[in-house]
Amino acid sequence: MSRFNHIRRITESVGGKEYTFRSKLECRWAVWCELRKQQGYITDWWYEDPDTLLELKTSYFGNKKRYLPDFTILYPNGDYEYEEIKGYFPAKDATKIKLAAEQYENPITLIFANLKNTKSSRLQFNRAKRLEPFLKRIIWRADRDILRKIT
Repeated sequence: MSRFNHIRRITESVGGKEYTFRSKLECRWAVWCELRKQQGYITDWWYEDPDTLLELKTSYFGNKKRYLPDFTILYPNGDYEYEEIKGYFPAKDATKIKLAAEQYENPITLIFANLKNTKSSRLQFNRAKRLEPFLKRIIWRADRDILRKIT
């Protein structure tokens, strides 16, 4: 049984396109991406774009993992960036993000929301802290610092 059965997918129209998001946080981040696009900070954005499915090589037994970033961002200068949204941050996701950062040149931004002061949250926080050298940046409280202001 999945631990995410309580999360309902959300279908919303953002920027004239209809998307099915895995969470309200992803939906709000899409609105934030569209706002940045309209203001000219980014050229375009894609949500779970199948063209950005990354094949990752692991160091053990030659295994491969797949990683599909939540958002792919295109900047006016032609550079791409991946943005990964996390309300819950398991160890397997940290491994995929680290491998993607090591094997691909596109920078990754990790966006957190709702990290409460619990043992589980502290573990997730420490996981993200260990990833910091591999990432472009970490936005720790997007739900309070960015998303509250635009909803």
